[in-house]
Amino acid sequence: MSHVVPVPRATGVPDQLSALCGAVLRRGETEWLSTLRGMPCERCLTVASRQAAAEVLRPAG
Repeated sequence: MSHVVPVPRATGVPDQLSALCGAVLRRGETEWLSTLRGMPCERCLTVASRQAAAEVLRPAG
């Protein structure tokens, strides 16, 4: 399953990451994918698309 994970603001490698769907991904159980591959997590994609729409529709100023 491929999750969408926001890039953490902390420096270094965190012990765990939180996907947009709420899944907790621990170090050593995950891998970095530079492009979209694998079965996507539908919940992550839904949250990501809503966040992107909110950015596009945000009022200027």
